[in-house]
Amino acid sequence: MKNNATQGAFSAFARKLTLVVAFLGISAFAFAQSKVTGTVKDSAGEPIIGASVIVDGTTTGTTTAADGTYSLNVPKDAVLQVSFIGYETVSQAVAPGQTTVDFVLNSSSMQLDDVVVIGYGTMKKSDLTGAVSQITSDQFKVGSGLNAQSMMQGAFAGVNVSQNSGKPGASNTIRVRGGTSITASNEPLYVIDGVPIDAAAGVSKSSIKTYQHDNFDQEAVNPLDAINPNDIESINVLKDASATAIYGSRGANGVVIITTKQGKKGTQSFDYGYKIGVSKVANTLDVLSADEYRTAVQELGRPLDDKGFNTDWQDEIFRTAISQEHYAAFTYGGEKTSYRASLGYGDQQGVIDGSGIEKYNARMNINHSALDDKLKFRLNVNYGEIHADQAATSSTVGSEFGSNVLYEAYVFNPTYPIYDETGDFVDSRPYRVNPRSYIEELKDERKTKRFIGNLNVNYNFWGPLSFEANFGYTNNDLSRNSYIPKSNLLGEGDSGFVNIQKMEDWSKLMELMLKYNQSFGKHHIDAMAGYSYQYFWNEGVNTSAAGFLSDEFQWYNISAASTIHTPSSWAQSNKLISFYGRINWNYDDKYLVTATLRDDGSSRFGADSKWGLFPSVAASWRLSEEEFFKNNVLTYAKLRASWGITGSQEIGNYNSLSTLGASTNKYLIGGNVITIVLPQQYANPDLKWEETTQYNVGFDFGFLDGKIHGSIDVYHKRTDDLLLSVAVPAPSYITKQTANVGSVMNNGIEVQVGFDVLRKKDFSWTANLNLAHNHNKVISLSNGSWSGENFWSAPCNGPGLSGQYAQMILPGEALGTFYGKKFIGVDANGKEMFEVDENGNAVNQVIGCAQPDFTYGLSTQLQYKKWTLSMNFRGSQGNDVYNNTANNLMYLTNLPGRNVLKDALSSGVGPGEAKLFSSRFIEDGSYFRMDALTLGYDFAIPALRLKRAHVYFSAQNLFVITGYSGLDPEVNTDVTGNGVAPLGIDYLSYPKARTFTLGINLSF
Repeated sequence: MKNNATQGAFSAFARKLTLVVAFLGISAFAFAQSKVTGTVKDSAGEPIIGASVIVDGTTTGTTTAADGTYSLNVPKDAVLQVSFIGYETVSQAVAPGQTTVDFVLNSSSMQLDDVVVIGYGTMKKSDLTGAVSQITSDQFKVGSGLNAQSMMQGAFAGVNVSQNSGKPGASNTIRVRGGTSITASNEPLYVIDGVPIDAAAGVSKSSIKTYQHDNFDQEAVNPLDAINPNDIESINVLKDASATAIYGSRGANGVVIITTKQGKKGTQSFDYGYKIGVSKVANTLDVLSADEYRTAVQELGRPLDDKGFNTDWQDEIFRTAISQEHYAAFTYGGEKTSYRASLGYGDQQGVIDGSGIEKYNARMNINHSALDDKLKFRLNVNYGEIHADQAATSSTVGSEFGSNVLYEAYVFNPTYPIYDETGDFVDSRPYRVNPRSYIEELKDERKTKRFIGNLNVNYNFWGPLSFEANFGYTNNDLSRNSYIPKSNLLGEGDSGFVNIQKMEDWSKLMELMLKYNQSFGKHHIDAMAGYSYQYFWNEGVNTSAAGFLSDEFQWYNISAASTIHTPSSWAQSNKLISFYGRINWNYDDKYLVTATLRDDGSSRFGADSKWGLFPSVAASWRLSEEEFFKNNVLTYAKLRASWGITGSQEIGNYNSLSTLGASTNKYLIGGNVITIVLPQQYANPDLKWEETTQYNVGFDFGFLDGKIHGSIDVYHKRTDDLLLSVAVPAPSYITKQTANVGSVMNNGIEVQVGFDVLRKKDFSWTANLNLAHNHNKVISLSNGSWSGENFWSAPCNGPGLSGQYAQMILPGEALGTFYGKKFIGVDANGKEMFEVDENGNAVNQVIGCAQPDFTYGLSTQLQYKKWTLSMNFRGSQGNDVYNNTANNLMYLTNLPGRNVLKDALSSGVGPGEAKLFSSRFIEDGSYFRMDALTLGYDFAIPALRLKRAHVYFSAQNLFVITGYSGLDPEVNTDVTGNGVAPLGIDYLSYPKARTFTLGINLSF
């Protein structure tokens, strides 16, 4: 008892002593510091919102409020440092007893000291010798459903980003300075926080097409959809060989480097964002209404199946879609450790009823330094999960055995009702399926999980020398389940049909680098040498089954099916081992030279060609730093020139090896079924990567102290050793062989200009314009050992068009060249007429090209006090589009079984004419689009510790000016079903939406 009392008294004394010590400590701290207030404004006297104000050398800091004011407790002899994006950083000492410190930041229009991310490092923009373009988070568009790829649209000269469709999470076709390959991928290499990802691995596509069931979406998975745009700090595009050669055999198509946000020293904040969007389909096809359908069928003298209704089937499948997104991030920057953690959630409905995606994102970036900042660690971890309900929008519908919800909405009898008197769907047997039944009965669910992580360790062990190690890991897991119920006409014959697909790919990366950075006199050397090892694996399995007693089983229990089809499975791997080095030499900030060399070894290529060497060299000259260059108008000038060789190894695995495969044919021997194994391809020990040689000349300029600034680049690219399938001389069981044959050329010019149009006290106006022209041409399809042939590509799809092709690859013409009969009109008998040769025969010829003459983008921002108005425009001129959808719906042979476009009635083509592909359906796809409009307002509530609030309204895809008759001229439909969309094909594409978004971002 006594002991307990003693302990209680001691505890009470300890608590009191702790309070006294704490009070004395707080008092001492308070007396050691003083409160400083002030404002941060620009040169026009306008408050700068969100500027960072920190005590130099400490973690103490704050940000300015909506009126540009700040308040901060600072120690004795403090030095305040103020910074904000687009302005020069300013430092000022606080004098003893000083309580007010105001700052004026001058605009840095050209932002020459901005850091640009390049391969395996960073550089100041002013030190670049190659062609590199960058956008940062303050330049990103805002709105619903945006991803990293859509952020790039219209932002870079020479980078053409086309949205393949309007579905939620749609993929994009990206071409950096034109396409270089015919059969290999033309997509750029993506590097996320230093980790190259394999965007073309098996999970990038998940086709589940079968001969009996061709109904479901086959569009490739967007490789960047798992990354939250709110986490991205910058997107950098490496375009010329000097910039991309450091990635060697993967740099021919350009490199997109994405860098995510990190914790910043001296800052601590909590950010939350919410937005809600409303989307409507931007355009519909003008097909016959019910009354027009009745009249047309009767005038043709054909039997009319009239149910007495007036149904707009497009209206029945489209809806007003709602989307919402939540985002939260916590940022902390300490003396030794900083981190940033974020969570994101998005729920986006598609404008086709029943479709949509749910997205979950989580990211953690941690930075830590030790040993007097000589040892630095950086850990980046990102996890994204996407759950998609996909509309049945197959793009390879070629016969009555395949259809999709859009096709049926266009062609289904408009006099039919949705339901009969018993509540069942009304079909038009034997082939026409009620459009609404696709939405309510068919299921196609896809779940994608992607993990990207890396650990970077940098040790500055001696002066200018440091050692860096980078370890990365990626994992992408996809599961897709689809079901066609027995209650639906499509599944009736099979008594229900299920498809189950599981795919996974992963990679592991190790990079070791030695870096040297030193200045001596007027010389500065920045050099590095490295070793890289990356291993890739992908595998998958596909199973289907039919014959269910109940639709309840679906994919949850395929053992309940009476027929389980033969499953298919695969597993593949490849590895890439590399040695590389780069040296940057800067003399007197006037003359800059960069030399790069990479030696790549890939398991994908032949035994005699495993290794390839990829060199580059570039130089630049800052004329404006010379004594003789004194100009009050042209205040900044730099010439650049570069040459280099890069490659493309995106051809898939095992193409250099002799392979065997199981045949679908089998022998029956002694009552046992024996599978036949046959050769699939011959070995080619000389098979190697496609090789691209590129020259670039550039000029960077600034007028009137940067009020007008930009760059001009002229380039020439030639890709040799194209990977093509060529004929094997007879006699041979194998008729085709993959070999390096042929060449493609790209020539172009790019212009980027920024304008600091106006800066006044309460008003500012800036604008950015980019234009690009690229001329693409196939040089050859042969070499000394192999002879390739002109070959068809881009199959025409739809009933009556199967077996016809829209494009041809041939020397002297561009990739994406449309080739067919030239339509010249309709004769008096309603027959289509085509241009003929001297023998009177219709001839196939070049009838168009999907490559644009030039592309352009324009962004502008106006700011008045606390209001901002941002607008983004982009366009394309001179590109052609094959309207495959119209090719199906412009013939009266459809009636009465299938509806037609209204223009079919006035086309003059007779009701008995068969469908033909010709220039009649090649249309000018030029367009001018208002991509986004955003109006925002900033304010702060100090009493609630709300540093900044930004409320905005955004409109996306507000209008498109075009002469194209289809839904949208910006489309690349995957008509091949292999996950790679040919340029300029429009067939039953998921329509784009017009979206209006209301959002708010809060920073505490």
